[in-house]
Amino acid sequence: MAADKWINPEGFVKIFPFFRKGSQGLAQDLLSCGQYQAFSSNTVLQLEGQPCNGAEFQLSGVKRAYKASESGRRITLYEVFPGEVCVVNFTCALLNSVSPINSVSVTDMSMLSISPDDIRKLLAKYEKLSTFIFAAVNQRFGSLIEISKEIAFRRMDERLFDYLVEKSENRKLSTTHQRIADDLGTAREVISRLLKEFEKKGILRLSRNLIELTHL
Repeated sequence: MAADKWINPEGFVKIFPFFRKGSQGLAQDLLSCGQYQAFSSNTVLQLEGQPCNGAEFQLSGVKRAYKASESGRRITLYEVFPGEVCVVNFTCALLNSVSPINSVSVTDMSMLSISPDDIRKLLAKYEKLSTFIFAAVNQRFGSLIEISKEIAFRRMDERLFDYLVEKSENRKLSTTHQRIADDLGTAREVISRLLKEFEKKGILRLSRNLIELTHL
């Protein structure tokens, strides 16, 4: 993807429509300060304990933020889509602290990274940018609360069924058992066992990296 596609205010506000109205110079200032970065899929973007060098605005593709245990198990905290910011990365950059999470590119992706010093100046200059960030933090905080409730209070088979319904398109989901386990915060063996039980009940059909829902 060519960087110059995004280095203009018109292209930027199409991805971040929140900035269409308000301070006319905000998009231009963000682009002037930012560094365009592109990554192929399955690229490790950040490891827990590393410094956060910039506030990231997602331009294209999908980024996944997750926590990992010492045993290697993972749980997805959230995904970042075009028009969004990674709020944990953003706050760590502002505070000059290290990252408490890991992140990886799910697909080919690109983003605009802005240094901590520059993002502080822009936040002081543009109230609209502060409003955008506070809204993003509030939304993400709410989603993390829902994740904790799901883990604490719902059975894994219920969570898995709802996950399959939500993620599938035309009743089909192309993924791996490990990816589902990472997203739901459990072991791959648990997911494989439950999927086989669902298949025996006629709820779905399993094939290599493909799940087809047959009964909803």
